[in-house]
Amino acid sequence: MTFFIVFDTCTHARYYGDVHEVLALPESAVIRYEYKRYLYSAAAAAAIEMLARDPTRLPVPALLMYGQKKRFSQGDAEPQTMLTRADSEFVPTRSADLMAVAVERSADRDSDVLYMHFQLRGFVTPDAPIIGELVAALEAANSLPFGDKQTQYTWISLLPGSLAPKQSQLVSDDQTLWSMVVDRLIALATQFENDVFWRVKGLVQITNGQPGPKMPLKDRRTNKRVHSDSWRRDYGLFEAKRYAVAIQTHSPEGHGVAVPAGSSIAMTSLDDDDKVLGLSSDPLQIVPNQVEYKRFKISISNDAAFDTRYTGIRLETQLQNHASAYPLGSMCSLTFSVRKELWRLVFGLISLCVGAGFLAIVAVGKPNLWWGVTLTIVAALLGWCGYYLIFKQFKFGK
Repeated sequence: MTFFIVFDTCTHARYYGDVHEVLALPESAVIRYEYKRYLYSAAAAAAIEMLARDPTRLPVPALLMYGQKKRFSQGDAEPQTMLTRADSEFVPTRSADLMAVAVERSADRDSDVLYMHFQLRGFVTPDAPIIGELVAALEAANSLPFGDKQTQYTWISLLPGSLAPKQSQLVSDDQTLWSMVVDRLIALATQFENDVFWRVKGLVQITNGQPGPKMPLKDRRTNKRVHSDSWRRDYGLFEAKRYAVAIQTHSPEGHGVAVPAGSSIAMTSLDDDDKVLGLSSDPLQIVPNQVEYKRFKISISNDAAFDTRYTGIRLETQLQNHASAYPLGSMCSLTFSVRKELWRLVFGLISLCVGAGFLAIVAVGKPNLWWGVTLTIVAALLGWCGYYLIFKQFKFGK
C-alpha cells in the first residue's frame, strides 16, 4: 500500500506555523500541503501523479514529521548537509490520511506544484522504536531534507519497503498522545522549546448552558481542481444556536519560566468579506494544562438568508509586544458552513403564505367588520412570525 512520509523543517518564519497548525487542529480536520516536485523523491512524485489520475485509490495513509539539526535556532541559515540520526532531531507530529491531490504544471517540470490535502488523525508515540527505524531507512536511501540537491534534499518520500510490514505502527487515532509529542519537542531543545501549546479538541453545541457532543466535520468539494479550495471540511452551524470551542492546553515541565506570561488566544474572522461573522474582540486567556469550553460570540448577518454561507475563524497565540516574525505558539483555522435550519424556512414560508391568504380573503371576500379585523390581525401576526423565522438576525454565543 502507498504510504507517504512528509517532513516539515520550519527554517523560515513563513513556514514555522505549519507544525503548530498540524498539532492544533482537531481530529478529522483538513490541512493542505504544497511542495514543488524537486522536494519529492521520484517514487513519491510518481505516486502523486498516479493518484491525481485515479483518485479512486484515495485515501492513503501518511505520517507527518518534523526534523531539524541539533541546536538549530530560529533565524539560522538552512543546513548545508542532509539531516541524519547522528546530528538531527526527529519528531512525528501527526498521523494522517491523504484525501485529495492535484498537480499544477509549470514550464520547468521540477517546479510543478504538487498539492496534498490531509485529513488529520491521531498522534504516534514520539520515542517508539519504529521512528528510529524509519529515519535510519530514509537516511540510507538519501531521502531526508537538505543536503545535495541532486541526490538528497527530499521532504516527501514513500515508506521504505523494508518497513511495509510495520506500517500499522505509524498509524494512530490516539488523541491522548498529543502532550507527549509536545513534550518531545521541548525535551529535544527544538525551535519550539519556548512556544505556547494548545489544541482544538472540537466544536460543540451549547444546549441549556451545557456543552453537547462534538460536532462532526463535513466534506465540501469545490469547483476548483487545484490550490487550497479543491477540498475542505466544515463545521455545519445553524443560526440561533450557541456553540463553544473545546481548547486543550499543555505546559511541559521543560518550559520552566520560559513560557511567556499573559499569552492568550486571539480570534479573527476568516474569508468573511461579506461580514457574515461578528466576533467578540476579547482574547481567550490560556489556562495551563486544562481542557475548557471556550465560548465565543458570533452574530450572523442576513445578506443571503436562503443560501449556505461559508466562512470561519482563525485562532492564534498572541502576546502583547511580541515583535518576532516567528509565531509565538499554536494556531489553526476552523471553517463553517452557516445556514438556517430547514424547519425555520418551511414554517416561515408557510406563515407568510397563510398570512397573505388571509389578507386576500379580507380584500376579495369582504367579510363583516369583526371578521375583517380578526383576519387582518391574524395575517399580521403570521407575517411577523414568518419574517422573524426567515429574516431575523440571530446570534451564536451567550
